[in-house]
Amino acid sequence: MTNIRHLRALQAFDATAARLNISKAADDLGVTHGAVSRQIKQLEQYLDVRLLHRLPGGVQLTEEGARLHRFTQESFATLQQGIGAVKRTRPRRSVTVSLSSSLAIKWLVPRLPEFRERHPGISIRLDTDDQIIDFFDSEVDVALRYGGQQSAGLYCERLVTERLVVVAAPSLAEGSVGPETIIQLPLLHDQFHPQWDRWATQAGLVDPDVQSKSSAFPNSAVLIAAAIDGQGAILVRQVLVEDDLDAGRLIYLSDISIEDENALCFVCRVGDERSSPIGTFRAWLSEIATKP
Repeated sequence: MTNIRHLRALQAFDATAARLNISKAADDLGVTHGAVSRQIKQLEQYLDVRLLHRLPGGVQLTEEGARLHRFTQESFATLQQGIGAVKRTRPRRSVTVSLSSSLAIKWLVPRLPEFRERHPGISIRLDTDDQIIDFFDSEVDVALRYGGQQSAGLYCERLVTERLVVVAAPSLAEGSVGPETIIQLPLLHDQFHPQWDRWATQAGLVDPDVQSKSSAFPNSAVLIAAAIDGQGAILVRQVLVEDDLDAGRLIYLSDISIEDENALCFVCRVGDERSSPIGTFRAWLSEIATKP
């Protein structure tokens, strides 16, 4: 392919085939609907085949279009990976970390001064977004995720096996109390862990309405703030309340806990886990995650 016009046309076709909509492909590429349409028409003329059927609500691939898309999809993905690999070989002293806002506020941020003191030449940049990351089309270097992000080309390391624990402000209860007393308190949980019924069953209680009595909060950081304020007993990931327990802002109400099936994991591109500075950050995280 010696004519650059055809490469651009293939890119326009690939984006359209992925979205099955010319307007959406144009938005992805940052060009006009007309520009994409013209590029595809030029490609069809060059190949002397029909690649798309234009429909009122979008497009449909012809048999030849579907066959070509299999090649363009793989080729552009490979090209993107190659570009990313070359970019990552440049000297760098920063790590961009994607994680939820709750994990950032309640766990990582309070520990970052220690990292900066030990590694003053490495800058940590936080991206508080817990959506799935496309590592091969993103500036993100590391994701901290519950359950990890298993995928080809990604390295995933378990940092913490999580447990859901019951805690509350000291003003709400005097130390450890029995399950029957706990379920009489206002019960709170975040929207991701509506598991009071499971806890009650594990505690030996028979009360199918426990969960329905519990109030949901949008995320764990807000949930913990409500608990510190004395609004109720919460069922929460243990790692997120370690500092509040140490400071006496919260106390355990019970030694009955639930093992969470989703561990906290470190995720990056394969090979990056050993390279500096990402490898340095990984080693430090692994160390602090295992501290009692």
